[in-house]
Amino acid sequence: MAGKKKEVQLQTLITDQEQWDEMLQIKGIVVIDVYQAWCGPCKAVQNLFRKLRIDFSEDNLLHFAAAEADNIEILKPFKRSCEPVFLFSVHGKILAMVRGVNAPLINKIVTDLVQEERQIAAGEKERAEVEELVFHDEGSSDGSAEEVVEEEVLTYSVGIIKPDDVLAGRVEEIKKKIIDAGFGIEADEERMLTEEQIRVFYARNKDEPDFNAFVQFMMSRPCHVLIITKKEATGAIPHWIELHKTSESGEPEEPIKLAPLKETDSLVNLCDVQDSIEDASRQLAFFFPNFHIEEGGHHAERTLAIIRPTLLKERRNSIIQRIQDDGFQIAMQKEIILTEDQVRTFYKEHVDQDYFPVFLEQMTSGPTLILALTRENAVAHWRSLLGPKILEEAKENPESLRAQFAFEHVPINQLHGSSTPSDAQKELKFFFPEEHTFALIKPDATTHKDEILKKVKEAGFSITKVKEQALTREMALHFYKDHEGKPFFDDLVNFMTQGPSVIMVLSKENAVEEWKKLMGPPDPEEAKKTCPESIRAQFAHDILANAVHGSSDIEQAERNIQFVFGELDAD
Repeated sequence: MAGKKKEVQLQTLITDQEQWDEMLQIKGIVVIDVYQAWCGPCKAVQNLFRKLRIDFSEDNLLHFAAAEADNIEILKPFKRSCEPVFLFSVHGKILAMVRGVNAPLINKIVTDLVQEERQIAAGEKERAEVEELVFHDEGSSDGSAEEVVEEEVLTYSVGIIKPDDVLAGRVEEIKKKIIDAGFGIEADEERMLTEEQIRVFYARNKDEPDFNAFVQFMMSRPCHVLIITKKEATGAIPHWIELHKTSESGEPEEPIKLAPLKETDSLVNLCDVQDSIEDASRQLAFFFPNFHIEEGGHHAERTLAIIRPTLLKERRNSIIQRIQDDGFQIAMQKEIILTEDQVRTFYKEHVDQDYFPVFLEQMTSGPTLILALTRENAVAHWRSLLGPKILEEAKENPESLRAQFAFEHVPINQLHGSSTPSDAQKELKFFFPEEHTFALIKPDATTHKDEILKKVKEAGFSITKVKEQALTREMALHFYKDHEGKPFFDDLVNFMTQGPSVIMVLSKENAVEEWKKLMGPPDPEEAKKTCPESIRAQFAHDILANAVHGSSDIEQAERNIQFVFGELDAD
């Protein structure tokens, strides 16, 4: 016998099949928050639900429920997902579903359903016959159309729109043509490609007589680099196999024309794409190293998180542990004391608010921890955990992180999160712009050069400059002048000049810290214990012959790069 349903603030709590069946008897509209037992109902929607209840209270049509997926047969397809799911029942039929905390969409669906029920009640509209949503287990194979949609796997490829089309302003037209052909565009960045990137991407064309001219053309102006998706079970990105022809492009034949695209323009002439899954996977890692595809075609998303000074000082370990417990990985981090200019620039939309002077004082009062967090649906999940931005509202949601990590004597909330995926990209770039760092493969490790360079590229670095030569004594003294006067200094200089080294400029977001992490601790014995996947753990002999060298900070990196390579190009 099922227990009596409990009222939890707005929502009726449903924990078994009998209670679910009772809920379906309710006349009107029920908004159902589907949750997993381990994480509980979604707290981020509480204020929205309260507002909707107030807005439509006169109709007595709108009800709210929270249903535990684990013990309700129809909801079992959702029990392994940590993403919030909201179902919309009308007179016992599930008619709509929203994945993720998409407040505007939830608000629109509820508003539309209420308006429709009002029209039906007033005799202005007849109730239409509609099919109820059907949910399928990931493992089921009954072959239904709904399941095929759920089970389709996204294939990914990298596409490049060439400089002449970018300059001609044809990018949006080309992207529309790609989408109209049945593809998706997961990411789109305008960037100056390096010679290495072009030669790697177009390696299949390297033996053509005009290839060097084509490389120079591709480097002449910005390109657009896309992640292109298609729902497919196996095989290569479709259509492009048939469309693919070797490019005859060298320099543009005529001055750029701004003519619109023709229907007969072939996709392959507008956007270059790899034509095998294997090539596509390599290019995805090469051009978008921070884009991670997970099982089932889902990919990990990144969001920015800021732990403000008071919380960082008082409860650093607790908040970091909570972040990790909620399934996030910390992809990048830096601890800095923000300047007044940085705060004013980053929070420019708040500068004119009455609270900003207090906010500015808090944000510059001590070190702040900046994090790039990754996981599936990272932006929405982090926002839902944070709760409302206004501290008083957050405290009405005691499960929210902003409520749990609030301080009575501090009038601002202690955590920041990006609002949308596009905001996340901009905010991550603000705190983690692409950097250059200086790197060496030392003489003792040049026999492992290919293996080390493979690890460098797999870690998402671009090798902007590289040369292989024996260091002169002057070069070694310059690179290691911080160690001058130490007992091992002469041995270090002699060792570094005894044979050729590979000297590099590596580029990536947060490159200095990321290269230090990839190198591992200077002592290889310590590296083996604490960072077994690091370069020094795998290739170093001892603390002197420890395989690789890197700059300790961005200023040192800039000095060393200029010493060896001169000023880098602006791109």
